[in-house]
Amino acid sequence: MVEELVKTLGLAPHPEGGFYRETWRSTVPVETPRGARSVGTAMYYLLPRGTFAAWHRVNSDELWHFYDGHVLTMYLLNENGSMETVSLGRDVTRGELPQVLVPAGVLQAALPRGDYTLCGCTVGPGFDFADWEMPRGEDLAARYPEHAKLFRLLSRSST
Repeated sequence: MVEELVKTLGLAPHPEGGFYRETWRSTVPVETPRGARSVGTAMYYLLPRGTFAAWHRVNSDELWHFYDGHVLTMYLLNENGSMETVSLGRDVTRGELPQVLVPAGVLQAALPRGDYTLCGCTVGPGFDFADWEMPRGEDLAARYPEHAKLFRLLSRSST
């Protein structure tokens, strides 16, 4: 199923993990402190079993949408060190949310809880890799030792 989704949706590997494809980029520009950006973007994002979205930060608001597959556990770390765990999924009667907002600047990571999770992200102002950061797990563990195990589990070895 994963290979079929990658092929059918035209997905490519993402540096955080998993696969993605941008599906929309507004032609309307907006000025940000980092320069001109698109007013908004959207993408497909696929995380197969055994992969994860490594800890990263985006300088724009990100709205995640659940499409198919299994629940995605999302970890959100605020600057003060407080951690929030959210389930992106379809079963709202079990506390899953079909949409999750990750505010600009919040550190985030995600882990699929089944064979795969197919979701999407809408970003405003639009996504630009210049506004994206993927810190090293060891650096995060040193800054927030209470979450060290999770940082090491959901980080890439080289960034």
